[in-house]
Amino acid sequence: MALSSTDKKEIESIVKKEIKDFLNTTTVVKFEDRIIEKIKNDMSKGKLRGDINEYIRKAFVEFYHFLWSKRSTWESTIKNIK
Repeated sequence: MALSSTDKKEIESIVKKEIKDFLNTTTVVKFEDRIIEKIKNDMSKGKLRGDINEYIRKAFVEFYHFLWSKRSTWESTIKNIK
């Protein structure tokens, strides 16, 4: 079921209205500037730092768990290096 051009235009207008209502902006450039400003403010307040640290920690835990579970594939290769 494909969308008609009127459906697409209606969706576009709804999205634009939501962006305008949410960020009080009308253009894409203003929208991008506003988003960047919000991210900078959150970073300066330290809100994102804890989240980023947690994501990195989880990624390393999963990475090392994966290496440990697949050690039979790489362990012998490392032992044979002279």
